[in-house]
Amino acid sequence: MTFNEIKEIKDKIMSGYQITRDEAIRLSESGNIETLYYSANQLRAKFCGFKFEMCSMFNVASGSCGEDCHWCPLSQISTINYAAYGSFDLDKTIERVVQLREKGVSRIELSATSRALDDDELDRIIDAFNAISQKSDIGLCASLGTLTLDQLKRLKASTNVTRYHCNIETSERYYPQVCTTNGIHEKYRTLLDAQKVGFEPCSGGIIGMGETMEDRIDMALKLRELGVRSISMNILFAFNGTPFEKHPMLGSQEILTTFALFRFINPRARIRFARGRSLIKIIEKEALQAGINASAVGEILVAAKSTDIDSDIKVFKSEGFML
Repeated sequence: MTFNEIKEIKDKIMSGYQITRDEAIRLSESGNIETLYYSANQLRAKFCGFKFEMCSMFNVASGSCGEDCHWCPLSQISTINYAAYGSFDLDKTIERVVQLREKGVSRIELSATSRALDDDELDRIIDAFNAISQKSDIGLCASLGTLTLDQLKRLKASTNVTRYHCNIETSERYYPQVCTTNGIHEKYRTLLDAQKVGFEPCSGGIIGMGETMEDRIDMALKLRELGVRSISMNILFAFNGTPFEKHPMLGSQEILTTFALFRFINPRARIRFARGRSLIKIIEKEALQAGINASAVGEILVAAKSTDIDSDIKVFKSEGFML
């Protein structure tokens, strides 16, 4: 695409237009990458302003998982004994949440590694959310697998949780190449049910698993269709002992182009750095000017170590964001 063609599409989006799959593919093939990134940043400024959202994640249900997600060291097909988490300590978590809130973190997520929870497990997590609410006004998110509609209703009625997270991971076409033990339509159902009971949906996926740019575009379009306004952009961390251990790292331009395309397709969304962020530090500032306006910080789950929040804050502010 030419400079003028990219600008024309950007201007149409600013007037309420939703771009098509064909237009997104043409944008991805454009040699005018600086124009693409600059335009994505303009869309972010237009629809989201300069407010930057920081969130942190805590695992509340530890242990290996019975699924075969090919990227995950906790899956049943991993050949390594990966101890990602210690046991959940509620008192220490509350202490850390209070510290994070003082630093400017606006949300925390309690996450479980399993596909689904039984009612007793859900009750324990509800108690944990309520204990946190008593000590902090921080926003609460839940990532508890594919809960049933009744379980989602109980979580909504019993806690101050406002956002429910469930990654769709990739496109519908490519999903069978990354997981076979649960279906992507179950994830769609969870996100729709979460909205039905009043949660804001949060979702996203992983890039660098062997998918094409068209797969990423299809994932972004599906997130738009599902009404997701909080999108997690994970970069594959190729763990040894997983089927994806030898996947090469994506190039910087491909990653930045992906971020920009997600902004063109989902102009009003919070598009966040998530797992694997440590792998792209070299292009972090460029990404913040190509559509990113949120980030996981501090405690981050599988595939990324905790980040230095003070350093993160300096970077975010240096790129013109307000926390």
